[in-house]
Order: sequence, then C-alpha cells, then structure tokens
Amino acid sequence: MAGVDVVPEAMVVEHDGLRCLEQRGDGACVALDPVTKLCTIYENRPRVCREFDRGGELCVQVLERMARRAAMV
Repeated sequence: MAGVDVVPEAMVVEHDGLRCLEQRGDGACVALDPVTKLCTIYENRPRVCREFDRGGELCVQVLERMARRAAMV
C-alpha cells in the first residue's frame, strides 16, 4: 500500500496514540546498530527518517543531548 511505512513491530512503541520508533535508554533509535551506528532498516526506513534534516537544528540538539549523557557515565 503506497504511503504506508513498514517497520518491524518489535521496534514500534505508542506514545499518546502515536506510533513511533522506540528509543534506547541513551535516546538512540532502536533501528541503529549500537556498534556501527548504521540503520538496520535503512532500505525500508519510515518516511519521517527519510525526510529528517540530517545536520539540521533538531539533529544537532539530539547529538548534543547524547554527548552530554555519555559524558555523565
């Protein structure tokens, strides 16, 4: 069906009625391989991931948050 994202159900969680990709404790997407940092569902990633502005303001904020958390460990 066109316009429907196909994501493994094990990676999906629902928040306030919205289906989202789950996150690890450090905020990383569960689809990211923790060693390689590569997306494990890249070829079938959801539209929101395909349209994400890599290097944009939100991306920078997430990376900064992850770096702060890593520094606290």
